[in-house]
Amino acid sequence: MSLHTLPVQPAVEPDPEELDPGEAAVLDDARAVGARAGAWLRALAAEKGEQPEWMRGQPNPLLGLADAVEQALGALDPLDYAKPIGTTGTFTDGHGGVPPELRERLWEGGSIFDGAFGGNRLTPAQTGSVLTIVGAAKLAADLHGFGEYTKDLPVLCRAIDQAVGA
Repeated sequence: MSLHTLPVQPAVEPDPEELDPGEAAVLDDARAVGARAGAWLRALAAEKGEQPEWMRGQPNPLLGLADAVEQALGALDPLDYAKPIGTTGTFTDGHGGVPPELRERLWEGGSIFDGAFGGNRLTPAQTGSVLTIVGAAKLAADLHGFGEYTKDLPVLCRAIDQAVGA
């Protein structure tokens, strides 16, 4: 009996410039969750007044927050991460698909706090839901820097769905 050594097949590395099927599926789910969260926030704004007197003719900040959450969860892109530029030690800016100006809109303090001119007068449950939605959306926007989309994004999406009663 003779023994022959078979050649070792190199492991196939996934292309870092393509989404794997698992990432694509969780990103689709995140878009759907973002749409549900946006709809819930818009309904809350309608309940509290889309142009309340205390906003002096401006739209309810919950409406802007609804748009920001929906856009952020719809824009997530694991391929938009900081990449080295040659051997210079510098990197491109990576935003995970969520640009800085959209990240800034993910927090509209006026939507949950009652300021000097009034506010949405949210119940504790509504406040908790808004904070959960915003916090999870902000964490999702930062996953490109510290998390795993296929593992962590579904957890954030479940938290948002819980907050909106889906």
